[in-house]
Amino acid sequence: MAIRREDIHKLIEEVPDEKLSDLVKVIKLLTISEEEPTKDENKLIKEALKEYENGETSSYTIDELRKEYLEDE
Repeated sequence: MAIRREDIHKLIEEVPDEKLSDLVKVIKLLTISEEEPTKDENKLIKEALKEYENGETSSYTIDELRKEYLEDE
């Protein structure tokens, strides 16, 4: 069965008001274009991979990432 926009609208109506900002953030993530990376983006990706391979990266919990990237938007 295919998902219809009307079904999604019904689900949205069930989301509590205090969760609406989270819902908007998730929807924004889903609307990000899946274009090929630019030359600059490829350069940054390669640099990040080198840092990872050299153990120069940090790890974060999901709560830390949410706090840094999803709050105060």
